[in-house]
Amino acid sequence: MAKRDNNVRKTAARIIMDTFIKRKATSPEKAIPIEEFKDVKLSTSVISYTIANFMEDEVVYKTGDDRYYFSQENWKKLEKKVTRGYWGMVAIPVVCLVAVLLLRHINDLIGLF
Repeated sequence: MAKRDNNVRKTAARIIMDTFIKRKATSPEKAIPIEEFKDVKLSTSVISYTIANFMEDEVVYKTGDDRYYFSQENWKKLEKKVTRGYWGMVAIPVVCLVAVLLLRHINDLIGLF
């Protein structure tokens, strides 16, 4: 598998998350200042928006001295939540489609029994 670089295929969230992981900022003791993101190839507004969203989802925390760290445990919980949401977005239309098809052909089905 090819090495994953900061390119158009990576989302801003993934780039920010990788920055935290690369710098091992996964606890309050290892938290990093915002200046650590100066080399990230994203605009300042995208970086701040992404970090703010992560903070809202309790994936990134801010320490008292204006440093930030990433919670891998909460990231995994968020991933599961998003995955369940996507499955729901797929499952609900499929269930509705099956229900409509069953209702349209209910007389044919009753005739089988």
